Amino acid sequence: MSITTSAFRFALTAAALCAAASTADAKPRRLVILDFDGPRQLADSGRSSVLSVLGEQYDVVATKRWEQARAAAAQQTHGPAQWSRAAKQSGVDAVIEGWVQDEGRRKILNVVVREATNGHEFDTISVRLDGKNGISSESTRQLQTSLDEVLDWIDAGQNEPAPSALPVITTKRIGSTKPAAPARPVDDDDDGTTRSRSRRPLIDDDAAAPEPQPRRARRPAAELETTSSAPTGKPAARADETTDATPAEPAHDAKEVSTATREAHEIEILFPQGSEERKDILGPKVDHVPQKTARFMIDAGPYYGSRSLIWDADADANVMQFAGVSSKGVGINAAVYPFPSKQMDGILSGVGFTGSLHHSAGSSVIFPDTNTVEEYVINQNGWELGAHYRAQLGSMIAVDGGAFYGNQTYEIVDASPNFEVPDTKYSYLGASAHLDLEITDRALIGFGARYFTVLDAGDLQSADWFGPADAHGLGLEASFQIPLPASLYVRGQLSYQRISLDLSGGGQITDEEGVLSGTDSTITGNVNLGIAF
Repeated sequence: MSITTSAFRFALTAAALCAAASTADAKPRRLVILDFDGPRQLADSGRSSVLSVLGEQYDVVATKRWEQARAAAAQQTHGPAQWSRAAKQSGVDAVIEGWVQDEGRRKILNVVVREATNGHEFDTISVRLDGKNGISSESTRQLQTSLDEVLDWIDAGQNEPAPSALPVITTKRIGSTKPAAPARPVDDDDDGTTRSRSRRPLIDDDAAAPEPQPRRARRPAAELETTSSAPTGKPAARADETTDATPAEPAHDAKEVSTATREAHEIEILFPQGSEERKDILGPKVDHVPQKTARFMIDAGPYYGSRSLIWDADADANVMQFAGVSSKGVGINAAVYPFPSKQMDGILSGVGFTGSLHHSAGSSVIFPDTNTVEEYVINQNGWELGAHYRAQLGSMIAVDGGAFYGNQTYEIVDASPNFEVPDTKYSYLGASAHLDLEITDRALIGFGARYFTVLDAGDLQSADWFGPADAHGLGLEASFQIPLPASLYVRGQLSYQRISLDLSGGGQITDEEGVLSGTDSTITGNVNLGIAF
């Protein structure tokens, strides 16, 4: 044998040994463990358990790095291409996700492994959580075995080199004659790069298909030793594909995850929170965070009104009519419904109480008195208290029924005797009904009606004016409410009130002018700014 031939064979052998050493000493693959969903304490405990199982074997990439890569990729592409770009940018090979199902006394931890390059999801791994103690030692062993089996596929597909004419390096277990798994066969692309074939074990074309066997569990590297064998035309058989292989016992704490749960989790991954695609596909409310139902509402603002006190008398009667006199002021309203029917994302409902106040400001009336024109200040004020029951009918309608008691005062301050318009001070008791329609998210339009009996009318019923009167009233209202940020809202209302006065005689003007009845009507509009909490 020539010196040249000996040197050539020595070089080939050295190259083969170097290649084997390089493959055996390759660093573990890189993976990211995302935050788990579910009850916070249990979710954090489950994630910590997974981290402790995988942290010593794999390089764990920071969650923030992966999320930043995903967000950057989402700006340029979507779907599997987005996963591929994010995996390349962050250097991640596998993504670990998880969530906790709270089933009362039973807490189930579900873990899913995804291939980072395309988002492909492997089987869901489920183990039981022991309440506040986290995962038991038995469940931890089951979790580690299952994760190793799944991650072995990703490792094998990512790490194995292309076929070579050099001797094939195989492994075998110490103390066992069963051969270890062969290197995964690869195909050459047109550009000279290599890609993995299907994840199924390779079999000979002319051999019968083997019976399905359980996946192998990863063994510590210390239990493996390397040997060299001459290349053959067929790859070595996997260790667990021998006829005497014993199937692994099923995990006692494993629980099958429903299809709906897996699909929902899949959507959460493919369409992250805050993305426009998520809102387009799942609707604008998909990222809505449930809010505690408001129980209190307070609003205040200006009002503007017009009053007409008209008497039904003969055409030649000397009775002063008070028609279309305007006034303005400020009002405040409050409502409390302490026991809503829905504790979260609900509306004011159940038994409630309301209160309102109003007072005129800068209002006056002009009166031509003989040779002068007088201007008198209008003092208009009032209050009202109510008890209500409000119920939601469906998703768009709410109805409110209630009873109320209140007082309305209308005085002309320091008027001359020639200004024959009596001061009124109505105290009243009545009932009301109101209907609200939700036309958009939290935006309402409403319509209401009320009826009341006047208990006292003030100076109007004195003998110097019109005498005893039988009075009752009705009211109609239309309102709107528009939500604003930070629990604020704008509320507007247009209301009409009419009080009918039936006179029975006994008053000076009634007897002298023959007045039998009258009406006191008011139209009022207001726009208030309020807060609900």
